[in-house]
This record gives sequence, C-alpha cells and structure tokens, in this order.
Amino acid sequence: MERAGPEEASEEAVVEPSSTVLRWGTLTVLVAVVAGVALRFAAPSPLWLDEAISASLADEAARGWSDLVEALRHDGHPPLYYVLLAAWSAVVGDSDGALRAFSGVLGVASLPLAWSVARRHLDRWGALLALGVVATSPFAIRYATEVRMYELLLVLLLLGHLAVVRAWERPTTVRLAAVSVVVAGLLLTHYWSLFAVVTSVAGLALAASPWGRRGVDVRRVRRLLIAVGVGCLAFVPWLPVFLDQAAHTGTPWSPAPRPTVVAALALESFGGGRGSEALLVVVVLSVLVTLGLATRRTGDGGPPVLGLADEGWLRIVVGFGVATVGLGAAASLATGTAFQGRYAVFALAPLLLAASVGLRRLPAGAGLAGLLVLALLSGVSVARELDRGRTQVGEVAEAVLNGGVPGDLVVFCPDQLAPAGYRLLADRYTTLAHPALDDGRRIDWRDYADRNAAVDVQRVADAVAARSAGAANVWLAWMDGYETFGRQCPDLRLALAERLGRPTKVVYADADRFDDAANLSRFRLDP
Repeated sequence: MERAGPEEASEEAVVEPSSTVLRWGTLTVLVAVVAGVALRFAAPSPLWLDEAISASLADEAARGWSDLVEALRHDGHPPLYYVLLAAWSAVVGDSDGALRAFSGVLGVASLPLAWSVARRHLDRWGALLALGVVATSPFAIRYATEVRMYELLLVLLLLGHLAVVRAWERPTTVRLAAVSVVVAGLLLTHYWSLFAVVTSVAGLALAASPWGRRGVDVRRVRRLLIAVGVGCLAFVPWLPVFLDQAAHTGTPWSPAPRPTVVAALALESFGGGRGSEALLVVVVLSVLVTLGLATRRTGDGGPPVLGLADEGWLRIVVGFGVATVGLGAAASLATGTAFQGRYAVFALAPLLLAASVGLRRLPAGAGLAGLLVLALLSGVSVARELDRGRTQVGEVAEAVLNGGVPGDLVVFCPDQLAPAGYRLLADRYTTLAHPALDDGRRIDWRDYADRNAAVDVQRVADAVAARSAGAANVWLAWMDGYETFGRQCPDLRLALAERLGRPTKVVYADADRFDDAANLSRFRLDP
C-alpha cells in the first residue's frame, strides 16, 4: 500500500499525456466534477420509505439517546448516522432538501478524498482520471441524494484507506489512532462493516503468516491489528442492542439472495439502477476493471499485455472490497437475510480505482475518450433515474390534499408505504398503518413476519370503520406483493368496501414510473 517506487514511476513517465491531452483532460474532469456536484443535490422525488424512517430516527436522536436506542431496537441499524443527521438538521432544518443535503455534502467531500487516495498510488494523469470516474459514478450520485448512511460509508472507507496507508508507512500513535477512529465509525454506521473488519483482520493475519508475502514487516502488521481492535472496542457498548436486533428484526422485507442475484444487484447499483442505460455503464466499467486488473504495463511504453496487474496495492484494495461483499452475501444466504445492491458500497471505491487504472493503461488520448464515454453513459443513467420517482406516495398525497378535508382517515397498507405518507399528510389528516394502525411514522420491524402472519384483516377493517366516525372520507393507499403480507391489502380494501361502501380508484399504481408504487382508493362516507 505504498507509493509507486522509482521504477514504476519511470514506466509511467513513458506514456505521459501530451500537453494538449492533459489540457483537455483537465477541462473534461472539471466539467465532470461540477456536474457531479450539482447532481449530488438533485432529487425531485419526496422521501421514500427508508429516507422517511431516517428522518424520524433523527428526530428521536434529537430528543435523547435513550429515545434513539429504543427506536433502533425496533429498526435494526447502528446509531452514528442518525446522531449526525440530527445534529445536521438542528442547524439546517428538516425539510426533504435539507436532510438530503447532508448526504450531498458528504458526496462532495468524497471527491477530494478520492483524489487523495488515487494520488497515493497513481501519477497525476491517473489520479485525474480516477477523479472523473468517481465524480460521475451513478452509484455515488444516487446515494448522495438519499437520506441514508451510504455516502457516509463511502467517506469513511476512503478515509480508512488513507489512514491505513499512512499508518503502514509510519505507524505513529496518531496515525494508528486514525485507523481506530475510522473502524469505530464504520461499525457504528452499518453492520456490514463487521464483514469489512473480518476481511481486514484476515488479510493482515495472512500477510504476517508464513504464507504471506516475504519481506512484510510483522511489527507493522501487529500494530495495525491492534489499531483495528481498539476501534472495535467502540462497538462493545452497542453490542447488547445489536444482539437484540439480530434476534428480533432482520430483513423480513426481502428473501435471502442467491450468489447470482447478489452479483446482479451489485452491478445494477453501480450502473445507476434498472434499464439499458445502467447496463451500458456496467459494461464499460467491467471492461475497464478487467483492463486494470488483468493487464500489465510494459517498460517501453507499449500497449499493456495480459497478466495479473503488477500494482500490488490494487490487488489488495479490490480483494478487500470483493471479499467484504462476498462474505456479507454468504452470511446473508446462511442466515436468510436480505441483500440490496447498495450494500456493495464496500466494493465501490476499489472497483472505480481499478477502472481508473484501466483507463490509465490506454494511450492518453484513448483514456480520455474512454472517460468521456463512461461519463456520458453515467449521465444518461442518472438522468433516467431522476425521471423515475422513488415513491408514488407523493402522487397519492397530492390526490388526498386536493380532495380531502381535515379529519379524514388515510390508511396505508402495508405499513411500508406509511412513513413517506406520514411525512406528507400527518399535519392535516389522521394517518393509520396496517396492520398495527399506529400513525405510521416508522416501521416496527421487531418480529415483523410473525406479527403479520397473525393479522386478522376483518378485525383491522372493523377498527378502521370504528375510527372513521365523523370523517368525510377514508383513503386507502395500498399495494399488493409485499413480503410477509400475502393478499392482506387487497383483502382489506374489500373488507372496507363491505363496511364503508364501494370505493373510487383515485390513483393507479405505476411500477414503470415509480420504485415504490401505490394505489389510492377513496371511500366517501355519508355526512
């Protein structure tokens, strides 16, 4: 993980870009950075389920530590992101734009960090290409516009890379402490960081073993292992909550993944989502990553030749990223928990660095052309995702606001539609979430599947009908097909029709335009 040595630097010097290519390359990357920064604050859709829950948990953090801990016992995440989000919202406010701006600022901060990481291992031209690749990454742009912890994870992972490299170069107390702080931050931000820590410890132990690389300074390895261990101590006070969450929350909203599904979801997320545009981004990235990892430079400045990349640091970081995601996916399959493409954030920076090395392998003009192609395809993919709504609950809320009167009931089935709706409607209407008929500001994931399996839809309909006394309308926002619910939501609509009369369909679910689609039925009540 050290800087390129003198021999490597001389080989790079043979293929330095001309002044013209360097000038155009600098301008291209500058435009890419400006556009990438702007897109990191562009999110026209209302907050969707996970974002609305994040906003609610930040409210709990603002009330006090015990309130946040109790809320997280029913949610399933560690606390750091919500504490930071609460501090942010105390300063800038809690509107959708203000909350999303926290991730946007983290996304902007990741760019100079990516430059610093690249400069640790590449010459100026290679680092410039890497900056352009990261600035236009659809994954990085998407999660810079969400009230979720993934951009914080990206920043921590980049900081961790720099901290480990610096501690390896000179393991002073301050540099080792930086490693510990980053490890603590990761563990208290997302539980998949446990897999990153296991992967790191295994890699360090292998390096110091008889099967490791000769010439490795075992004392440095031991100091790094101690630094990682010290960072893990910060997780110990949270361990009882984590064990309680592991026993009762889990991921009941999705089945366990097959290995092929893991790969497909990860690649889809790197490309920016579903669709041909994202697929083309993935194809170009895959070619560049392969070029970076499976070719070697030649000392005479000629074209690269086939062979495992001679950059040891690149093999290490890509191995770390892929092993972390692979270990997490294996654990998910073994324990029956879900995998989402966003969990692949642990492999994002390594693979983008590998793609940047692939661009650097090419003649300078071809490398610039490759960056342009990747940036343009990424921009199209991002634009397509911006045109696709994250939740249809915003359209549902608009219909209720246009046709409802104060005192109306708005029922969400299942409760996973409710947090976004609560945020938009609770100040004017009574919101209820099926099946618990709470206000729906958050989801209680505790023993979720078992509770849903025991639901009596007829009793829920009776309770809704009883609470509708004095209301002019009962609105039912519903969607079929959610895990653990079977046909409860269509059945609830029929049960309410028996009690309240035939409904009118106001909004039709549109899964082509929205990630979280929803129907809206209106029950007009006799005055």
